[in-house]
Amino acid sequence: RPPRSTLFPYTTLFRSEVDKVDAIDEGLYSRQLYVLGHEAMRRMQQSTVLVVGLKGLGMEIAKNVVLGGVKSMTLHDPTPVQLSDLSAQFFLREDDVGKPRAGVTAPRLAELNQYVPVCNHEGALDPAFVQQFGVVVLTNVPLGEAIAINDACRSSGTRFIMTDTFGLFGSIFCDFGDEFEVSDVNGEDPMTSLLSSVSAEEVGLVTVYDEGRHGLEDGDFVTFSEVGGMAELNGCEAVPVKVLGPYSFSIGDTRGFGAYTNGGYMHQVKQKKLVPFKSLRQSLEEPEFLMSDFAKFDRPMQLHLGFQALHAFRAAHGELPAPSDAAHAAELLTLAKPTALPLKDRKSTRLNS
Repeated sequence: RPPRSTLFPYTTLFRSEVDKVDAIDEGLYSRQLYVLGHEAMRRMQQSTVLVVGLKGLGMEIAKNVVLGGVKSMTLHDPTPVQLSDLSAQFFLREDDVGKPRAGVTAPRLAELNQYVPVCNHEGALDPAFVQQFGVVVLTNVPLGEAIAINDACRSSGTRFIMTDTFGLFGSIFCDFGDEFEVSDVNGEDPMTSLLSSVSAEEVGLVTVYDEGRHGLEDGDFVTFSEVGGMAELNGCEAVPVKVLGPYSFSIGDTRGFGAYTNGGYMHQVKQKKLVPFKSLRQSLEEPEFLMSDFAKFDRPMQLHLGFQALHAFRAAHGELPAPSDAAHAAELLTLAKPTALPLKDRKSTRLNS
């Protein structure tokens, strides 16, 4: 591992780094281990995270990540603290007004978890700096700057997250690269069912008892245990299934196996999946949305345009529109029109659930 002066060349360290090994403090992380499991926890302990923007949203993210137990946390927000920040950023105090947000926040955040070193980066967010992290999280960052940072992250394989809140509405964008490996696509426990029969034929038919549906889908993988007679299935390599009904599915050729006699269990084996992500630059032109309310099918696109209009307004004026300001509202509406925002081809946009 490179020395700290190489890994964090422009940062101020507030807590000495604790050597991390595969061992996990199960007393500290007991609840988290129950939800995530040891493998995910070990991977988290090797994650280096940069959080940019420390208003209310950014501080909440940084707090949760530090409590989660990552390898290191670096903060960046040189903006002077304003009195209004105290209403949302819970680590700030009145005597911090006028001081850089990250500078006063870092030592207090470090006190939450002795295993996580917390640093304050005071320099610029150049590509060479952001590329050394495993995960970069942006909040309250101008859109043009976010696009440049995302491009740098993609070139180095750094995971990129951008999130913002505007009043009652918020957005989040994730770019985890072209081939992000997902080990659990839905987070649910693997299915297990008691068998009632298994046929010995070219396409083996597996039936479970009527008291419990198998809950599988086409393409799911399963293995077996405690099967009477057809011992070849016990502990076999995971095989794909084709669902025939709520209580039956087919597997591969079972003609060479012994005759099924009784008992046995089916166990779903979750498979890893590669998921491709678009860059922020591409997603602004060809957005795909996660639908949360199918009764308001057009709302995601409206919010997408509205968020871009807010970014454009802030880029022009250095601040967001003032509440109840008719002139600002009229300008924002103009910015939200198709000819005003930098989307090359409106016809190419689409909605994906």
